[in-house]
Amino acid sequence: MTEQGTGKHGRDVAALVEAMSLDEKADLSAGVDAWHTATFEHLGVGAVKMTDGPNGARGNTGADHLSVTPSICIPSGSALGATWDPATVAQASAAVARQAREKSAHVLLAPTVNLHRHPLWGRNFEAFSEDPFLTGKLGAAYIRAVQSEGVVATVKHLVCNETEHERRMCSSEVDERTLRELYLLPFEMAVREASVLAVMTSYNRLNGRYLADDARLLTGVLRAEWGFEGLVMTDWWALASTVEAAEAGLDLEMPGPGRAFGPALAEAVREGRLPEACLDAMASRLLGVFDRVGALERPGDDAEHPSDSAGDREAVRRAATEAMVLLSNEGVLPLQVSSLRRVALLGPGARRLAIMGGGSARVRPHYQLSLVDALAQRLGPGVEVCVEPGCALPAGAEEAAAPTGDEASMRAAEEAARAADIAIVVVGTNDYWESESYDRTTMDLPGRQAELVERVLDANPSTVVVLNTGAPVALPFADRARAMLQCWFGGQELANAITDVLVGDAEPGGRLPVTVPQRLEHTPAFGNFPAESSVVRYGEGQLVGYRWYQARYLPVRFPFGHGLSYTTITMSNIRASSSTLGSGGALTIEVDLENVGTRPGSEVVQVYVAPPGGGELVPGGRFRPVKTLKGFAKLRLQPGERTTARVELNERSFAYYDVADTAWPGILARLDGRDPDRSHSFHRSRSGWYVDAGSYRVEVGRSCEDICGAVEVEVAGGEAPLPPSSPVG
Repeated sequence: MTEQGTGKHGRDVAALVEAMSLDEKADLSAGVDAWHTATFEHLGVGAVKMTDGPNGARGNTGADHLSVTPSICIPSGSALGATWDPATVAQASAAVARQAREKSAHVLLAPTVNLHRHPLWGRNFEAFSEDPFLTGKLGAAYIRAVQSEGVVATVKHLVCNETEHERRMCSSEVDERTLRELYLLPFEMAVREASVLAVMTSYNRLNGRYLADDARLLTGVLRAEWGFEGLVMTDWWALASTVEAAEAGLDLEMPGPGRAFGPALAEAVREGRLPEACLDAMASRLLGVFDRVGALERPGDDAEHPSDSAGDREAVRRAATEAMVLLSNEGVLPLQVSSLRRVALLGPGARRLAIMGGGSARVRPHYQLSLVDALAQRLGPGVEVCVEPGCALPAGAEEAAAPTGDEASMRAAEEAARAADIAIVVVGTNDYWESESYDRTTMDLPGRQAELVERVLDANPSTVVVLNTGAPVALPFADRARAMLQCWFGGQELANAITDVLVGDAEPGGRLPVTVPQRLEHTPAFGNFPAESSVVRYGEGQLVGYRWYQARYLPVRFPFGHGLSYTTITMSNIRASSSTLGSGGALTIEVDLENVGTRPGSEVVQVYVAPPGGGELVPGGRFRPVKTLKGFAKLRLQPGERTTARVELNERSFAYYDVADTAWPGILARLDGRDPDRSHSFHRSRSGWYVDAGSYRVEVGRSCEDICGAVEVEVAGGEAPLPPSSPVG
């Protein structure tokens, strides 16, 4: 980009930088206020406006930190993760990008590709999944769609920002192999598969160093290894050093006025502490990215004129149904509308659903419909809908600390359930309980909601439990409920989408992007979350999510990838294009699908790779998870339709990251070259992605536990690391 001297829109970036004074280049490196970069009228360079995301374009914000003008509100990150569908994610994120342009913004601060390491992280709702591969594929789809609309996507937060407690102070302590295989992988895919134009560093430190100052990561990994050509910015008010951050590869400090950057950078150059060439490179990257989306030529006004189009509403509604996970169903869903006379709609979510989480992702939606209105309209005047909240969803800590509630309201809900043909109870959290800036303290549903569900089940066994949460919650009633539907924070069309799925106008197309544990104590990071004395120990290593439960043989409430359908789709004839995989090779996994049911439906074909020996640590080997997701495909079939799903694998699909043992030569020297255990160990002199030779099992199924079949692939492997240009797999 900068090597060519000009950006996409033809501005001569090199000439612009040459024409700027030292102070102007320094001014470009820091925002002038909360959302804008500096203006240079004599150069024809206007201010570039940024906007928060990812489930909407906030634009300018007021005292309440919400959008001044309305915004489209798409499903939150965990909901998009549950779609397992890059095309659906792209349609929704493109709508956000168009709204950003309507708010005069050219930079969208999204997507969030941190991982669901622990169910109590306050920002789980904003991130896609516990799995890095699924996160990376969906994140790349989000980015490509945003940038196709002429908006810079900003992948965040680099890296290991999986707790809100002490997030500006804590150090995430992570070993290099875990960092590469899990937490950096979605960022690598964002760069190499989607050519993301901006990266945001996280608040936290990584192994003791603030990310904005980390030259090894920003220059060594991000730019030198992955080929990133865009700009790197801080999170808002994140800490950065002046000289150290500039030399590390940071380009922009936000918001303004500058603290570490801006005038401080000009002063550092004048004092000889920073070469001006470093500032020139920063300015070139910034101007080059802005020119790529035409942001340098934008008008000077800051007007916001967001539209509320029928097409965008339909895309958001479809995304919400594609995200909905049917956790269990004993013939209750879809509702048989023609046989219904009375429906009890219960719970605090009956009249007000949570459509998004709290913090910087919050927007002011164009509109929000209640579930009771949407459902009553769809059921028609012939069906009586009786609404009883039963209990309140506490609006804050004080209300929660009071666990009494209104017993009369609880009894009214029981009576309504008892008198109804079917009961629908909507429970969950909201943007207070799941939010940026703090973590949850429990997996329990707030207030008396779990008690409400139990009492409604006692009154009417034909009860549908709708879970309106952004992350897993405790489900003590799971074995009793005849149907449970996870609807997430589904955006502004959530009420319509829930109605569509309940009555069968739409398929519940989602699959779990996270594991739902039986109890908090079973989770991988239990005991290592949140920060303790400003340190977060990633002690579970590679065993995050389903990898942990399978390695430890722990039972779960619902496994990663789980989700039921309203129809029956069979998988058969699982095969590979080759039984061997050589150096630089690739292969295709195929499986035949047939919809043998009577309704249209979808299936997510999930492909997992199990290493030789099932991951067992043997002398001289490397520990591997039992299996890891390496491919997936979502297909939709009409009744009677047959089709073939195809998933591509490559060498990286079978690889692991190994770290150079730099201490080994010295140790061997002290042993005078004698190593009695040498036949049982190896010590690599170069870090990189390696493939061990052996027979790998490629499993195909509907979840990490529901495996329909497998094929064996003999992989050649090799002594050398994979070439840096090898595709991600």
